[in-house]
Amino acid sequence: MTLYDHRGMPLKRAELLREQARPSLAGIRQAWVLEAVAAGLTPGRLRAALEAADNGESLQLLTLCAELEERDVRYGAALGVRKRAALGVQAVVEAASDSAADRELADEVRALVAAPPFRRLCAAALDGLGKGWSSVEIDWDLSGRQWRPRGYLWRDPRWFRWHRDDPTELRLLDDAAPIEGLPLAPGRWVVHCPPLREGIPARGGLGRIACAAFLLRSYALRDWMGFLDVFGIPVRIGKYHSSATADDKRALRRAVTEVGSGAAATIPDSMQLELVEASRSSATDAFERICSWLDRQTAEAVLGQSATTEGTPGRLGADEAQADVRHDILVGDCADLADTLNRDLVATYIALNHGPREPGRCPRIVIRPPDPEDSKALADALGTLVPLGLRVEGAAVRKRLRLPDPPEGAEVLQAGAVAEARSQARAASPRRDLIEELEAQALDGWRPAMAPLAGAIRDALASASTPAEFEAALEALLEGERPEALASLARALAEATFAARGLGDASDEP
Repeated sequence: MTLYDHRGMPLKRAELLREQARPSLAGIRQAWVLEAVAAGLTPGRLRAALEAADNGESLQLLTLCAELEERDVRYGAALGVRKRAALGVQAVVEAASDSAADRELADEVRALVAAPPFRRLCAAALDGLGKGWSSVEIDWDLSGRQWRPRGYLWRDPRWFRWHRDDPTELRLLDDAAPIEGLPLAPGRWVVHCPPLREGIPARGGLGRIACAAFLLRSYALRDWMGFLDVFGIPVRIGKYHSSATADDKRALRRAVTEVGSGAAATIPDSMQLELVEASRSSATDAFERICSWLDRQTAEAVLGQSATTEGTPGRLGADEAQADVRHDILVGDCADLADTLNRDLVATYIALNHGPREPGRCPRIVIRPPDPEDSKALADALGTLVPLGLRVEGAAVRKRLRLPDPPEGAEVLQAGAVAEARSQARAASPRRDLIEELEAQALDGWRPAMAPLAGAIRDALASASTPAEFEAALEALLEGERPEALASLARALAEATFAARGLGDASDEP
């Protein structure tokens, strides 16, 4: 049986087990050769690099993007925060359904996610945020009974080229094909192209946005340092008497020089040495203001905001990083990464070990940042509607709350377990035996009494398309005859409460 990847290319055992993009000391994929671009960057050179990238020659721009992460402190820090924010979100695996077979497949994928190399894969894939794409080679292992990734190998994006006829097809440069490159081996690669903008992936990296700010900042810093070299040190003026000899003048000049280099000098009493400091004005702060403005622009381009990145040194944790990145950007990065992993890793793993499956029948990796407000609202809604008879699929709730499917035999929380624990706690107090009996009598038969009202509420919810329509339907329901069930239940509860007070439980709390 022939297996195919998501592009319709056949998976071949020999290609899956052979490392395709191994670096070499000589040849087109050299690991140690780096021709600097950022040093001495000019507007003309930057324009040439951008135009070459637009025409498919991305070597200069990719090199510049890699250098920016080292040379541009603000860009490198902001990009690191954005990567750590996505890496700090827990990845969960959802089964295609609640069937035993689908749950077993999900458990296998969970083992891949729990393995230490998986985090390295995510970090390597997120390198595409700065450069436009990232290519990670899967090191498959077939020493056991199943195909399993032994590791994941990040490959330098400068070793690749987008196909000229199809700018969405990435090809590997090789000594056998140094111009057009070779097709990537099916099932061997995880290629992450963050859709930061529509169009050709080669033009989508954040480094392309940051390079202009880096160029302007370089010019501003150079002029700033030149200004400080001339005006930052006070001007040294030596004065000598009209009767001073040539030797006296040479001694005074040597003293002036020594003050500038060593902050110390000796001069005769007949001579004077003055230090004249340049007057400060708003013009002297112009260089600092332009550099600060460029820093804020860079941070906003990468993180979506700049306020939280000011004055917060040492923020290295995942929670702090997620707070620094605008939430919608973080959600998009996580969703894009999960889509890539499901397409290039999960689908290939399932196909190799279990045969081809329909796209919707494979387990999925889900990376979704938590939203406390959304989780609280969902819990409140379930706590209100489920007791009224609303039926909710457990997998859907776990998906919303980012909780993994429990494996077979795992201890799970259940409403019955909570009720049992509450009963055991109350059993320690004999005084509550009669009160519990009253509770049972008062609540006996409440479900049949409430069944018509619960059914009417479910019908109103099913027919409403907006919250306003549902609210109007509830108001109309309460104006009818059905509240008689509520009145009957209220009378029973009032009688039970009065009796409980007589037994010594005067509390109105449950």
